[in-house]
Order: sequence, then C-alpha cells, then structure tokens
Amino acid sequence: MRPTSRCVALIALIVAANAQSVEELKGESVESASTSTGSSQEEEPKEAWMRAPSGGVAVRSGEDALLTCVVLGAKGKPVLWRRASDRQLLTAGGVRVTRDDRVRVLHDDSEEPLQGPGIAKGGDVWALVIKSVKASDAGLYMCELNTEPPVRSFHRLTVISRGLTPPENTNVTDSYSANLPTLSPLALAHNYTDCCIAANVSKACLGFCSIQTILEGTGQDPETCQPDFPSIVKCMADGRNHVPCCVQERVPDICQDVCRGEFTPVTDNIKTHYSCAAYMEKTLACIVEGIELLPSPPEDVEVETLNEKQLNVSWNPPIENTDTVTEYIVNVTALRSFDAHLIDPSESSMKNTSVKMSQPVTHRLPANKTFLVLNDLLPFTMYEITVTSYNVHGSSLPSYAIRSLTLTPGKMKTTKVSPAPKLPDVRACCVNAGVNHFGCVDKLCDPTKTFEIGVTDLMICAPWAGTTFGCLVNGMDHSPCCRARGLPESCLPLCSGNVTNLDFNHFKCLRYMSSYTNCLLRGYGVLPGPPTRLHLTNIDTDYAVVHWSQPAALPDTVQYYNLHYKAVAVGDDYRVLEKIHSPFILEDLESNSDYEIYVEAVNEHGVGDASPRLIFRTQSQALEQEEEQATYYNVTACCERVAVAGVCMPLCSYDAKMSDLRALAPLCAQEFHKLLRCGAGGRNHEACCARRGVPANCRGVCAGAYTGGINTCVPYIGNIVQCFEEGTGLLPGPPREVHAIVSTTGDKATGFLDWSAPEDGANATSYVVHWQRVGNNSQPYYYNTLQLDNQINTTDSMANIENLEVNATYHVFVVAVNEHGTSLPSSMLLINITSNTQEQSVSGIPSPPHSLSVSSHSATWLTLTWQPPQFSHPDEKISYTLYYKSPTQLGQGNVTMVNTTVPGHTLEKLTPNTQYVCWVKAHAAAGESLPSETLLAWTDPAYPAYVEPPTVNPVNLVVEGSSMTILCIAMGTPTPTISLYISGHLIRQVETRHMVTVIHNVTRDMDQISCYADNGYGTPMQASRKINISHVPTIQASGITMAAAGDSVILECRVEALPKPTIAFWRDPNGRTPVIDGPNYTIQLLSDPEEQTKYTMRLIIKKIADTDEGDYFCHAENAFGKTLRPVSVRLRPSTPHHNVTECCIQMNVSSACVDACSFHLDMDNIMDRPECMNDFDKLMKCAADGSDHRSCCASWGVPRNCLELCRGGTVARSCALQHARRALACFRDSGARLPGPPRSLKAHTAPTPHSVLLSWEPPAKNPQTVYLYRVFWRAYGAKVPEKLDTSETSVVLTGLQDDVRYECVVKAANEAGTSSLSQSIMFTTAGQETGAAAAPVAAGGAATAVGVAVACLLVAAILAAAALYYRHRKNLRLKAQGGVAFENPSYLREPAPIPDTTITNGSVPNGNANAGNGVVNGNGVSMSTAWRQETLQNPTTATQREVDPTLYEELKLGQDGAGFKRLKP
Repeated sequence: MRPTSRCVALIALIVAANAQSVEELKGESVESASTSTGSSQEEEPKEAWMRAPSGGVAVRSGEDALLTCVVLGAKGKPVLWRRASDRQLLTAGGVRVTRDDRVRVLHDDSEEPLQGPGIAKGGDVWALVIKSVKASDAGLYMCELNTEPPVRSFHRLTVISRGLTPPENTNVTDSYSANLPTLSPLALAHNYTDCCIAANVSKACLGFCSIQTILEGTGQDPETCQPDFPSIVKCMADGRNHVPCCVQERVPDICQDVCRGEFTPVTDNIKTHYSCAAYMEKTLACIVEGIELLPSPPEDVEVETLNEKQLNVSWNPPIENTDTVTEYIVNVTALRSFDAHLIDPSESSMKNTSVKMSQPVTHRLPANKTFLVLNDLLPFTMYEITVTSYNVHGSSLPSYAIRSLTLTPGKMKTTKVSPAPKLPDVRACCVNAGVNHFGCVDKLCDPTKTFEIGVTDLMICAPWAGTTFGCLVNGMDHSPCCRARGLPESCLPLCSGNVTNLDFNHFKCLRYMSSYTNCLLRGYGVLPGPPTRLHLTNIDTDYAVVHWSQPAALPDTVQYYNLHYKAVAVGDDYRVLEKIHSPFILEDLESNSDYEIYVEAVNEHGVGDASPRLIFRTQSQALEQEEEQATYYNVTACCERVAVAGVCMPLCSYDAKMSDLRALAPLCAQEFHKLLRCGAGGRNHEACCARRGVPANCRGVCAGAYTGGINTCVPYIGNIVQCFEEGTGLLPGPPREVHAIVSTTGDKATGFLDWSAPEDGANATSYVVHWQRVGNNSQPYYYNTLQLDNQINTTDSMANIENLEVNATYHVFVVAVNEHGTSLPSSMLLINITSNTQEQSVSGIPSPPHSLSVSSHSATWLTLTWQPPQFSHPDEKISYTLYYKSPTQLGQGNVTMVNTTVPGHTLEKLTPNTQYVCWVKAHAAAGESLPSETLLAWTDPAYPAYVEPPTVNPVNLVVEGSSMTILCIAMGTPTPTISLYISGHLIRQVETRHMVTVIHNVTRDMDQISCYADNGYGTPMQASRKINISHVPTIQASGITMAAAGDSVILECRVEALPKPTIAFWRDPNGRTPVIDGPNYTIQLLSDPEEQTKYTMRLIIKKIADTDEGDYFCHAENAFGKTLRPVSVRLRPSTPHHNVTECCIQMNVSSACVDACSFHLDMDNIMDRPECMNDFDKLMKCAADGSDHRSCCASWGVPRNCLELCRGGTVARSCALQHARRALACFRDSGARLPGPPRSLKAHTAPTPHSVLLSWEPPAKNPQTVYLYRVFWRAYGAKVPEKLDTSETSVVLTGLQDDVRYECVVKAANEAGTSSLSQSIMFTTAGQETGAAAAPVAAGGAATAVGVAVACLLVAAILAAAALYYRHRKNLRLKAQGGVAFENPSYLREPAPIPDTTITNGSVPNGNANAGNGVVNGNGVSMSTAWRQETLQNPTTATQREVDPTLYEELKLGQDGAGFKRLKP
C-alpha cells in the first residue's frame, strides 16, 4: 500500500538523497571501477582518460573515507584531488597540499597488473583517504589529470550521522527508513519557508519547509500537516522539473507527482491508495540534485492581445540558476476556437471552425530574449501559454498558464483612451459663496471625495450645508437617480441641493454616499453610459462567451469593464470580475444552472450605468456524460449481469471507497473474482501495471485473474484500478461469439473461425488467433501466459487454420489488438478432429477451472477452492459443479455433485481418514467447460476430544466485582464443541479449539470453572479448576449479649474474606481504643474447617466487670478493603431472679454436686467431677429455670436433636457433652428475661353444657412481663391438638364431648421469648380427673358479659400495639445487620402472636373455647402461626417404628417436620 500516508514519505523528504543502500555500506569503503569497454588490459590507451565512478561513497561519521580514481594513460602526468565546491586543492600526485592532516593519497607505482575491471596496473589507481570524516566533509570531490584540456572525474562523499545510524544487526531490507544520510551543504541550505508562508502553510507545519529542520526533527505529527503537504511539496520542488531524472531512475509514472512538485492527498477514493514506497528514495534524490542544478521557472509571464492574429508574450528571467539558462521554450495551445460569425454577421463571413484542443506549438528562444510575438493565430480563439527555462542539466517546470483570447476579425485592440469630460469647478463655487473652512471645502466641495464624508464633517460644516450641497448639484436635480438608487426620502434634499440646515436625521445618509456620488457624476455627464448589445454565445456546461458593445455615451473614455454575475437559484450576491473586455469567457460555472449577468463601463471618473440584466442557463453535463459513456465500458452493468451480491456493489466502481473495501472485504471475499473480471473488462492491463510499478507477482490481477494471494497485492490496489480505468478507454474489448467450423479432407482438416467484434470501448484494429495442438501429457492451455505456439494475424473478424491433423485435438482462442495493447480471450475452442468427421461446428466455451486445492480440512469436512476460468467473457455469469467420490465406492453412480456460484465449497459429513477424488466444471451460457485437474484429498483421522484445565486471568487475583478471562483449549478431530460451566451453570458453547470468554462483575460464588469438550467421537471430557475470588471482608455480629458481673463472656463475629483478614476489636468505631490481648481478654481467629474463606473472630472476657459493659466493634481488613460491625455486652441486674441452689435441693441433686449450683450452674465444676453426670439432667432443668431457650441455641448452631437440652429436657450424653456450654450461655444471656412455666393448671366444671373452665397461676419467674399464654388441648389419643391464645389466666373451652377425655398444657410468653410447658392435666367436661380438684364456676350475669367484652377489647388493643412494635423492631434489625440479627433470635423465629379477629364461640372437633379472657377465632383456633414452630431445624429422616406419644412429649418435640410423633428404635 502507499505508505501509511504519503506524508510518511515526506518526513524522510530529501534525507535519503544520493546515498547508497545499507548493503553498500556493509562492504569495504572502496569504490570499485567499472570495466572499460574501449580497451583491454594489455593495450595501452592512446590518450589519457578516467573511468567514471560507479556510485558515491557513504560512510558513518568518525570513520575513514576512501575515494578511488582510476586513471588510464596518465604517462607520468600528476593526478590532482580537489574539493568541487570551492576548487580547493587537496593533493598533487602523492603529496598532500592542504593543511588538513587527515587527508592523504594512496598510490602504488607498481607495474604489476591488478585483478579488477578496467584497471591495468597498480599505478592506475589514485585513492584519496580522509581520516575520521565529519559532516562538513560531505560533498563532491574532483579527481583531475593535469592535461590540456584537463581530464576529470567526480566522486560524491556522503557522511551518515551517528544519530541516524541503526544498530549493526539492523535488517538490511529496512535501509530506507533506518539509514538517513547527511546531505551536502547545498542541499542542507535549501530553505523554502518563505514559499510555504506565501502558500498559507500553517505555522505549526513550517518545520517541513527546511531540509535542515527535517533532519533535526520537526517536532510535529505529519498526520496533522497532511492538508498542507501539497503546498509544501510544491515549494520543495521549487519550480524545477525533476521528472527526467525520475524517469531515468525508473520511477513509475504514477509515482512521479512529487517529481513535478505535486502531492496527491490520500482520500477515501481507492485510486489514491497506490504504493510508491520502493521509489521514494530515488525520487527525493532527484529533487535534491535538481535543486542544485536546474533553473527555476521564468517570472512575471504576461500575455497581451494585439489583434485577431497576434499575442505578445513577455517574461523575466528565472531567479535561481539564471546564469545557466541556455534557452526558453514557449508552449502555445489553442483551447477553443469559436464561431466568429455569431458575434456580428457584418464583421466576418468565417465559417464554423470550432475545435476543442489542438496540439501544443513550441517556440524556442535564446536566453537573452524575454518576449515573443505570436503570429498567424486564429481569430476569436482562446490560447493557453506557458514558458519554461532550460539549461544543460534540464528544465524548470512550466510557468503558470495564462489564457488569452484573440480579437474578432477586423478589430484591433484600442491602444488609446480619450480623456473624460472635466468635472464642474465645485470648489470655486463654494469659495465664492463664502465657505472659508478648508476641511469643508476639501470634502464637501469635491464630488470625487463625497463618499469619504463622515459624521464629524457634517457637524463641523453644518453652517455651510446649503452652500456646499447647492454647489455639488451644479444647478441640477439628481433626486430621480437618488430615488432609484434607494436613498431614503430624508436624504433626497441632498440630491436636489435644497438643504437649509443639517440635523441628526441626515446622519443616516452617510451610508448612501457612494450612490450619491455616482448620481452626481452621472448628472455631470462625465460617466460612460451602459454597455449595449449584451449577449452570449457558445454556452457550454461550465462556461459561456459574453459579448457587449461600447456604450452610446462617452465610449472613447472607457478604460475597462466590470462583469457582475450570480447563480439565480442559490440567491448569492453578485460576484465581480473587474478590468475585462469584450468578448470574455465566463468560466467555472455549474452545469444545468441559471445565471444572471450585467456589465458596467468604467472611466477615470468612476463606474457608469449598468447594462440590462441577462439570464441564461448552462447546458446539462449529465446528458454529455451519458453521450460520452454510451461508447465506454460500463463496469456496474457488468457486475449486475454476473450477479454480484448487492452488498458488494459499492466495490464495483473505479471510484470505490477504501473504507467500503475494508468494511466489505470479509463479506465479499467470494465475490472478488467477479469484481476483478468486471474491473478488467476483458482487457489485458499487464503492460500498464508494469509501467506503474505493480510487481510481477500481482500482474495476474491486472488481467482479471483472481489468485488466492491477492491480499499481498492490496498495497497496489490504486495502481491497478487506475490501469483498469485507463484501459477501458484505450484497450480493445474481447471478441465475442467465437465459433469454428471444421472440415476434414483426407488426412488434413481446415478450421474456419468466425467471431464478433468487441461491443464496448476502443475498437480493435486487428486480431490474433492463437492455436496449438494439445498432447496427452500437456495442459490444454497455459495458465500464466496468453500465448500459444502458433499465431495468425488478421484484420477481419474471421480466419482460416489450415493443415490441421486428423485424430488430433487443438486449442484455439482469439484476442483483439490495437495500438495500445490487447484484449483477453473471451472463450476457448477445443477442436477434436477425427477421421469420421466430415464437418463439425464448435462453439467457444469457458476454459476449465484450475488450481483446485484444499484450503483447510478436518476429519469430517474438506474445504476446496479453485480459480475461475481464465478464458471467459467478463460479464458472463459462471456457475460451477463440484464432483467428488471416494475411490472405495465403486461405480459411476456414487459420484456426488454440488452446484455453487463461487469458486470454493466445503464438503461436509465426510468419513474420517478417507481419500476423496474431486474435480470441477464451469458452466456458462455458451456451454460447459472441460473438467479441471483431478484432486486426491484425504480427511483427517478422528481423535476424541481432549480438553485442558481452564486458564483464568488474572492468575490467583480475581477480585469480586471485577472481570476475569477464561480460556478453554480443546484438542481432537473433528473440531470439538467446547462448553463453559461456572458453578454448574452453562455460560457459553462454541464449536472451536480455543474459546476465550470474559466474565464481568464476578461474584464470590463463581469459584468452580469447568471446560467440557465433545466432538462426537470417544468419551466427552471435562476439566475443572477451583479458583479463589478475593473480596472485601463481610461481618455478621452476634448483637447484644447479657451477662452477670464476674461471668466469662464470649463475643463472636463471623467473617467471610479472601485473602485472610487481619482482625481487631475496638471500643470505639474510629479504632482509637483497641482491645489488647491480655490477662482478662483473649482474641481468637478461628478458621472454618469446611470453608476456607469463613472465619470466627472471638473476644473472650474472662471475668466481666462494669467497665467492660458497652459496645465493641469487630474490625476485619485485607488488601481489598475493610469492614466494621458492632457487638455489645450488657450486665444483668445484680439481684438474681432465680436461685439454682434451691432448685437443685428440690430436685434431690446429690450432696456431692450441690455446690455446683449457685445463682448459675458452674459447668466447669460439673465436668471436673464425673459423679455429677448422673444428676446432669436435673442440673440442666434447674439451670433452664422453666424457660424455653431453644431459639437461642438454634441460632448458635445447636442441632435439632439436642435442642431439648436448651429447656432443661433429657438428651443423649453426646449432646450434653458438646452443647451444654452453649445452652448455659443462652441460659445466662436470656434466662433472667424469659418467663417461667404457668403454675397450678386446673380444669373446672363450666356452667354451660359441653364446656370446661381452665385456670392457672402466673409463673413464678418474671410474671409481670408475661403478656400472653397459649393453651394446647386435644382428645386423648388424637393426633393434632387445638390451641388458643389469651392474655388472662383462665379460659372456657366449649364444644367438647361429654364422654371424651382430654389432655391440656399451657406455656407463657413475654417479649424475650417463651417458657417451657406447664405440667399436663387430664380432664373431661365433668372437670379435672384424679388429682385435679375442679372448682365449680358459677354462671355470671350481666357483669360477666361486660367483663368479657372489656377483656376482649383490651386484649385486642394490647396485641395490636405489640404487633406494630415487634414488626418495626424486626425491620430495624434486618436493615442494620444485612438481614441477619443475633440480638434476640427467639423473636425472629417465635414472634409474639397477633390475633387477627375478635374471638367468638364456635365448634371444633375437639371442642371450642369461649370465655371472657379467651382469644380464639371462629373455629376456636388461633390464626397466629408463631407458636407452630416449636423447633427450628428440620428433623433427620428416620425409618424407625412410630408410636403415639403423650401430649406433653409431642409438644416438647414441636410441630416442625416431625409433628407430634416420637420415634423409637
């Protein structure tokens, strides 16, 4: 491709100059001489001469330089070395003359012959050595033989700066960009900054306007200066013509724009993307050389029209290298000759001589002549004239082109203008009228200066206003003119001279003073009238010729004319062309547009009246283009005929966009062969491509031949497309409808060929018929050449091929030829001559597809590609049939055919490790081609899928909330399907060997990553990896812990973090008061054995005191953050609520263990004495103090089968040993606040039938805190009990059956939790059974009813308030601790019951409840579900035998999961 931008080439600019490539630098610094062609080594030359050096010498700064001079026939004459720039003599013979001791001469007087071309003996070589060269040593050196005339040779030394020298191991192929040689002082002095400034180059880019600055570094990004590069390159070339040098250096014509001082910006047009990188070094070297040697263009070129046949051309000598100029060449080109008789029939009787562009005529003039009169020109014709300077080295660029129009026949250019009438003496009028102020007389009394009048002038001169303006009008009324020019009414007195006084209303007239002045001059009669007879001729698409005649008034005073024009549709202001004459060519117009024009005459006093307006319309360029393109090749129509995909049609244009090519390349890869065929248009553009620098391996593309390696030719896409576009107008199209008739006579045959001439583009002038006999071992045609063994040239569209052999096959094709090149064949003829054929007709068909190959393969598929037919018409729609079969499958019917429209196909569902035979045929409207070559292709063997463990990045540093990249690599043939699973969830599934997946917003549960691969062969494989996801610590705190003074207290926080956190306990949230591990405090961090990221941080206060009460803060921190959570400890009141010792005595605890009972149970005392384990159940029951602590224990992880321990029940020994301490901690924390069990539960006979009255006493422990009781009853032996809630200590159960026994228990509740169950009783409707004295209750009257109602209302209000309070409190805890609260777990699991409705009587299977202090629903059962969950953990599934427990046992087990079932082995 063209360098990334062509500005990259500009960066290097001239620095590569005349240096040799790096390969020359790596050899010895000795310049070899070329072989002499004039004499042999044995012969002595007749006269002295020197062999010209083969090239310059380039060395690095600080190294030694050696310049060699080969002198033949010196015959003892001394050889001199000089510096060419200042002619300083350095050496004479073998003696150093200069004072610089770094210079010396190497010369050997030996007569022995040397091995070397052109060197006869050692004495022929004179070498100049310069030690430790410097930058100032660079330049030309002259080797001179002191003869008459002197014999000289020139040698260039280039010194490469050390700073620009690449490392020694630099790749030599990068010599252009890595080795930037230092230039000669003359080249370094080339500073064209002034030119850049004049060309409006931006200030930031002026660094590119000096060679020295470029070498030292501009400090500016070349991309930002690209808009200025056309001006910079023009200034750099400095008007010199460097093209001959570039041609000599074999720079392609497409890359010679810089040689002309032109820069083609890289745009989105595909034609601007061509590659000149290989020639840029030579180009810049030519520019450097031309700056020193070539002249600049002539200056101040002017053309003057003399008459209808003569133009006078004049110029000044060039500024640069003026003394070297040897001649000037004036180029004269006639652009257009118009119909003169259309101007004025009376002027000429010339006929139509309209021509377009003629060949330029050159005139050579010696250097001392700077003008030329062109004679014998055509009248009324536009000519373009340039002047060029020449010297012995070359030429300048042509001067700027000047276009001039000769006069019409019979007219001579007016050489003298008559003077205009004089103006009236207004100044004298003012003075005579008494105006004595000099400023007023100077401005208000001079009609040529009235437009300069300002506000100050009017104010100063107001006393003389009537006089001055009266003198200006000169006795005339100019109001009509002023009114026509748009002056307001208040200003018209100035035009008539009737001004009595001036006020501020006249200030607005100042803006109209120009029109006022013009009206005065017009009234004086000193301005010319309007031009007459304004008309146009030769109206074209972008120009028109404007004619007018002189004005009727004062025509001889007219100096020139002004032309005003504007586009009518746009509505712009008039554009003015000044100082012109009739006729005038109005150029740069838009096609098919309306324009309005008028002309004004100008004399020495000003501008006269305008001519009438004239409106005209330019011709339509679209019609012209259609007419022109009708005979040209239409590439878009070709693409449509070959069915190029619609999305690819933007590429089917010679003006396609490079951005479209980049965007559509992946989509249109299969369409490229069609685009190339249509782009080439059946023409052979290889010669153009070679001329424009396209390498040989890409020239097949220039002939429309698609190759798989076309990507390597993309850098030359602009070169190729330009050749395509140019060739369609020059080269002939392909012959069409080629066919032949073969006639056999004896053992010989004759072929009669016929074809149709090309339809589009340039016509063919002749044709060439190529034919050749095809042997069994030869290809039917050559893929890389368009030439066969035999040719026949003909100018007709037919030819005969005679003396063809019978029983032979011939290959024939035809190409069209003209002076610019040849076409491509449109089809081929394959003539098979047999002895039995008397006459046969053969039609042209496409050549076979070729280069069939396997582009990719696997175990179950093969991808085949091939090249389209080389011989086919560009707009011929071609399809293909792919044939394939396995050799193991016998029979013709086993061949599989696949039809496709693209030159490639993938065969799928093949058998692994199997050979297939493949070939292709092409199909076109003319017929079916021969088969392509046959291809044998193997599928790969099948291998089961194998997957590697997933690779995760970043390694071991995946942070929660960040992203991670997962790579799954799988082997196997065919390609396996890889599935990615994260923590068991399918994330992605792709058929590939390498799957990269980026996971965003990683969470800590994404720690298990698995790659799964399956290809249908063998067993699928999975590989997994567990990763650690780092995250900020999170803390769950235990809330408030209650303790008594002197107790040992454990404060715990559960921490989850990765990596392992550092912990601390603080007394304040800011960390100013840490808790120090010491005698009374122990800080522990315990790891969870099952989950590595979870820890328990524990603070043990061994004997808590008043100073230890309060808030503590758990602090955890790791590399990713820190977290703080509060935990509190509170001391119980000093007066104990329960004396464990008294309970132990009542429970008959052995005397040896009674000392373990105090206000709280001493667990350490029990564990130290095994004899106390027999009384363990009694001790725990006393410690529970009649309260239910199961919720507290469950929140701390006590399993369900051990929860009975937490309310003083009997459990297994293993539960006692493992969880007794936790149960005692719960006893201490909440035991003082929980209620005890209700006492003295009794059943009484109710006054109503089928009823019973239950009563009990408040608990002994915390009776004042109890706000609710729950009553459970059921028929003896029934499965499900009934329950009701009440705030009183009695309740009436109704709806009972008289002959059924019932059992009943009660428990109490307060805000801290619940009690254990009371002792159960048995009762009937007759009252309590044995041992339960039933006290009769009399039926109440009105007082009883009132009491019941009041009690119901009171209970409802209390419960509603309790519900709101606890619901609000629960929400606060959940918000404060992330949804988990440890302060009072019993509330979360057994909240206080809330009655939903007012309680009424009702019947239930097991009886109803109805009393003034009872609370039940319509069915006699409370709707509250808080009491249903007696335990918190699901029971372990068991398969033991089930028996019916007692009600007390069932209620102790609870209703969660197991219900009222007791499991026994």
